Amino acid sequence: MINSKINWFGDFLGLGYHVFDVRPTVYLIFDNKRKLVNAWNQMIKYWPDDEIKMRFFEGDVNYEFILCCQSRILQETNVFLKSLKISDHYKQFMEEYIGSASLQLAVYSPKNKTYELEIFKFKKKITDLKFLKKQDVDDDLVILQAREKLGSKENC
Repeated sequence: MINSKINWFGDFLGLGYHVFDVRPTVYLIFDNKRKLVNAWNQMIKYWPDDEIKMRFFEGDVNYEFILCCQSRILQETNVFLKSLKISDHYKQFMEEYIGSASLQLAVYSPKNKTYELEIFKFKKKITDLKFLKKQDVDDDLVILQAREKLGSKENC
């Protein structure tokens, strides 16, 4: 992943989890369809499923989420990163995870006086997924850089 341009992407709301299926699912949640469709069409659809890396670095209250892959077609590496609060849904996903997960995209938008979650059919299979502690080190250079970026955002 070192020989390509790196694009950092943190412009998504957060994550959603669904564990009651053949394979647990992680949803990247966006606040509008345009961002979601652009993320899929300009980045994620070009990722080879077997090369996508998903990492969760858990602290006491928060966890760092890093999703990255290199697209040989686009000659660039894209990294989604965000620091999020540990939730019961996250804990349940971690307990139910059995070696692979699906990645899907969703939009969380206001509708009347409530909110609506629209799930898109775009899907990738993730097999390189790790749950680590905040003090753990991943030997991937891109993930190390992503953790530095997340750390510098927290210190601002």
